[in-house]
Amino acid sequence: MYKDSETRIGINIGKAGKEDRGITVYTRNILKEFGQVGGEYRFVLLHYPGSKPEDKFGIDNSTLEELPFSDKLSSLATIAGEQILNPIQQKRLGLDVIWHPHNRGQFIVPIGYVCTMHDILPITDPELAAKYLNTWQKKALYSSRTYSANNADIIITGSEFSRGEIVDRLGSDPNKVIPIYYGIDRGVFKPNKSETNLGRIRRVYSLPQRYLLTTGSYAPHKNHQTLVDAYNESSLPEQGVGLVMVGPNDATGYKIGYELIREQVKDLGIEDKVRMLPSVPIDDLVAIYNGASIFSSTSLHEGFGFTPLEAMACEVPVVVSNTSAMPEVCGDAALYASPTNSKEFAEHFSILINDEDLRSRLVGRGRLQVHQFNWRATAEKTLEVLEKIARSRR
Repeated sequence: MYKDSETRIGINIGKAGKEDRGITVYTRNILKEFGQVGGEYRFVLLHYPGSKPEDKFGIDNSTLEELPFSDKLSSLATIAGEQILNPIQQKRLGLDVIWHPHNRGQFIVPIGYVCTMHDILPITDPELAAKYLNTWQKKALYSSRTYSANNADIIITGSEFSRGEIVDRLGSDPNKVIPIYYGIDRGVFKPNKSETNLGRIRRVYSLPQRYLLTTGSYAPHKNHQTLVDAYNESSLPEQGVGLVMVGPNDATGYKIGYELIREQVKDLGIEDKVRMLPSVPIDDLVAIYNGASIFSSTSLHEGFGFTPLEAMACEVPVVVSNTSAMPEVCGDAALYASPTNSKEFAEHFSILINDEDLRSRLVGRGRLQVHQFNWRATAEKTLEVLEKIARSRR
């Protein structure tokens, strides 16, 4: 099936061909860069049944294989599929190494094994995670995926912050946990402030002329409640600046967060000032970024933080939480506030909307900050890890 000289790399892409999530952004961009790599590699892209991607992400030297179980199974059946059927398939396919790019793991390791753990929020904040890990079966599934990471040859994560949490809370070998920063596609996320572009997006989604923006899922840990309170307490409503939220709201945890925010907005009587949008096509998302007056994330926990960097790439001033990986990723290109203090965020919003000099300084710093995050570098470092582990197992 393979040439003897080839390094055979299996990648569990899950539903990367169909969904737009932060983890999917990570997987798709690295795969695209893998397609530009020369050398003796053979990639096997493992996807869920019914989620076959339309293409192979530009990787000519790759094949597509169905995973031996569906993503629509019960939690216990999924555990059996991931922990028993996965290793059997990997061995049958003759892989040298398997890479799980999205918080998945396995206890049985017949070949080289690398996983990316983006965060371990349910372990660091179980009370928050209990809103969606609300049965023992779901908790068991999460535990099987997470603690099995300690069987990996290497655990990749997106920041020094996340590395520290994984070592401290999972008890992982610090020599096996490697931070590799993620990237931003500046060919996609870039400034376009033309009235044609902004006028179109305002019409399509009924957006106000000026708005505070947040993007990402409606998961409870994104803490949109603080953002809504901060917006309401700031001067933005009286100045005619709206609040726009964009992100997936269909998964279990996302639905819970979405409904909580919808009720909050209703209780505050600001429904006419707030737009809560689901996921939108990427071109529309970039246009929505470009139309924003301010971007903010009040998230309680981020292992990396794509969204503020995407806003910076579109030359929008940013206000974010002063916790987890946010300061590490955003540097001096953002204003910071406590995610538990809506008044701090409100003060930043009120000042920033009227201070053109401050806005200009943040935009300039953001323009420089995003240049530190490059998908080509992320992919090259990831491939180095995969090749090293593959060769050690051959």
